[in-house]
Amino acid sequence: MWLARDNVGVLDTAVRSIVSTVLFALALEGIFSNTVSIALVVVSLILWTTCIVGLCPLYKLFGINTAEVSEKYHQSYAE
Repeated sequence: MWLARDNVGVLDTAVRSIVSTVLFALALEGIFSNTVSIALVVVSLILWTTCIVGLCPLYKLFGINTAEVSEKYHQSYAE
């Protein structure tokens, strides 16, 4: 399977989680039109899902892997 390996690191997960929460809260506030609110919820759910799963299909497509950066940091810190 082409998505078999995690590619979302710890810092990336934290940022995605915060952004997802903010977008979801903005959608629920009713500030925007229904179409924009639905789009915000969809983007929020996508970000939240990539946080939980640890995989981002766009990162895989572009060859980005922030999980390796986290692993290298933790390995050097443990030594």
